[in-house]
Amino acid sequence: MNGASAKFVIASGVQGGHARASELETLLIALGILALAVATALIFLYLRRRYRRPRPVGDQWQALAVMGELCPHGWQAQITLRGWDAPVPVDAPPSRVPMVELEWTQFEEGADEVALTRRVWTPTIGEGLQTMVENRRTDVALEQTEGAAGEDDQRW
Repeated sequence: MNGASAKFVIASGVQGGHARASELETLLIALGILALAVATALIFLYLRRRYRRPRPVGDQWQALAVMGELCPHGWQAQITLRGWDAPVPVDAPPSRVPMVELEWTQFEEGADEVALTRRVWTPTIGEGLQTMVENRRTDVALEQTEGAAGEDDQRW
């Protein structure tokens, strides 16, 4: 059986020696680790600030301020509250409770020209205002993306 079985030698620390690092090398390694840790922390803070989600609007005054920034040529919103037995438009989503209808319009550079009109249905006025702001933020992001693509002569 001696010839049929083979034994593998596993290297251990005993077979090869190692030399102790000098104090200067130890200091350089520690400084390198510290520099990498600081760089990692700075990158983390930068990315956290850059990709932070915008705060949700809390009331109509915040929605007014944010939409004023997002729609530089003007905008208009109309909120409709419906009672339990009120007639509901055909495009309203099915719901067990009365829904809030928020229709908003964005104007182009000329005050009378309508750029777009949107309607959202939500359970509360606050959610309607938040949805309106999120829709406009999405539109702005898409406009910026399309503008950047147009500059690069890319086709979508």
